[in-house]
Amino acid sequence: MKLKRFSALALAGVITAGIALTGCGSIDPEKTVATVNSIPISLGLANFAAQYTAVDYDTYYMSYFGQDMWSTDPSGSGETMTDSVKKNTLESLEEYYLLEQHMADYDVSLTDEELQKADEVAAQFIADNTDEVLTAMSATKEDVKEFLRLNLLQKKMRDAIIADVDTNVPDEDCAQKTFSYVRVSKTAPGTSEDTEDMTDEQKAAAAKEKAQKVLDEALAGSTEDPLQTAADDNDANKSTCAYGTADLNEDDNSTYLELEVLQEAEKLGEGEFAKTLIETDQYYYVIRMDSLFDQDATDRKRASIISDREDELYDSTVDGYKEAADWSVDEKVWAAVNFNTIYTKAKAQTDATEQADESATEDTSSETDGNEETDANAGENADINASAEE
Repeated sequence: MKLKRFSALALAGVITAGIALTGCGSIDPEKTVATVNSIPISLGLANFAAQYTAVDYDTYYMSYFGQDMWSTDPSGSGETMTDSVKKNTLESLEEYYLLEQHMADYDVSLTDEELQKADEVAAQFIADNTDEVLTAMSATKEDVKEFLRLNLLQKKMRDAIIADVDTNVPDEDCAQKTFSYVRVSKTAPGTSEDTEDMTDEQKAAAAKEKAQKVLDEALAGSTEDPLQTAADDNDANKSTCAYGTADLNEDDNSTYLELEVLQEAEKLGEGEFAKTLIETDQYYYVIRMDSLFDQDATDRKRASIISDREDELYDSTVDGYKEAADWSVDEKVWAAVNFNTIYTKAKAQTDATEQADESATEDTSSETDGNEETDANAGENADINASAEE
């Protein structure tokens, strides 16, 4: 599971409610958990960063993974969710302090106004939380302010690093075609009640029959969108797929569809249906070419290519800093951090936080793959409740 970067955007709106904590261990926040180029990172700061990440994980993922979420290995990588979040936390802190050491290279600085706002947000965060929650998160005003400051400088440094990325992407490098399709699964051609007594061969035959009905009706249809009408009439779904020339290569196919479907679409003219069903190992497809040059999809692909270039430059720059850095972690100190406290957000306030994050993502199209804008000025108040496991 890919982990999000810290989001100071949401921090501005976090208020924790009264909670009862039992069976939770304590940490010594003054201990040094890691050093980067002789700069110490306190356990208090690192634990707060980790716990702050855990708030979102508990809120959004526990309903899927259950109470044992933090001890599970959802990706099958051999790392528990606890291991992954803790690892990500320290890697991010290392990254941010290294970026700070190179701010002069890009003429980057934080303004007095930004630092003052971070101070105000940190003070409000402390005031709005119960002592129990602040203890669980080892949250002090100083650490919360430092957390915000690091997020702000990371955002500014990233913007500065990617400023010179080549944004010229010719149409031929990102041109997209778009086709519509209806697909019917060979193993689930209808409802479970319809197919529960069928053999695999019977299910596949039923799927082919259903897909053929969709194709026949679509070819004979006279509505504005005969494929949509045929799909609706046969309890099927119509979807669209945009693809480019590179996707026609097996190793470069970035779509969710099988290569043979794209290859058949490539043979069609605009508005043309494939006259026969396309069969793959798992599905039968009905397809129609909608656009031989989809401007909107092409623009999205161009933005994606530029974003990939930005990510590559930023990541390679940070990797270079890390390769040259003197970095050490005191594993015994870090071992004291756990996620026994379970946090939840009040529903209305969770929605407000999500809307704020979505707005920030829209405003910063270059921030993708978990990189979120960090703005201490943003956010509405959001309740967090916490409880603890024995």
